[in-house]
Amino acid sequence: MKNEAVFINGKRKYIFCGDDQGLKLLSSVMEKVNEEGLTHERFLLSDFKMSLLEDFLKSQKMGTFLYVALPSSELQQFLKAVEDIGFSDEDVQYIGYGEEKFSVFCCRCHEINTSNNEQKRLYCHRCGLELEVSDHYSAMHDAFLGYVAKL
Repeated sequence: MKNEAVFINGKRKYIFCGDDQGLKLLSSVMEKVNEEGLTHERFLLSDFKMSLLEDFLKSQKMGTFLYVALPSSELQQFLKAVEDIGFSDEDVQYIGYGEEKFSVFCCRCHEINTSNNEQKRLYCHRCGLELEVSDHYSAMHDAFLGYVAKL
């Protein structure tokens, strides 16, 4: 997940999805695509039902590149839906804004805790251990590993 969209050259088609704020964040890339005369479509997600968008994304051909810009709190849910459709990490850029929350896996009791991007230490709400948030991410747990910060 990024904070700023980057134009990826050489794709067959570009799809931009986001709410009002998200599409503003994608505006520089959309301008570049317009200038180059490349094929593209834009979706304001508040106007679409997710099931309609999923059907549309499923019908896309290889070489389609997807940009998604949403509040960080909503982006994770959208990410799973796009993965299930079949877009790989190389075919999508996710741009989040606002407060970002993520999961932290407790190394002692294996509980999943919630943290925000400013919080580097927290107490496990199950066992009370003080955890330091690492940059080790587990896709299996969809969480960052929390190491022992203090015994």
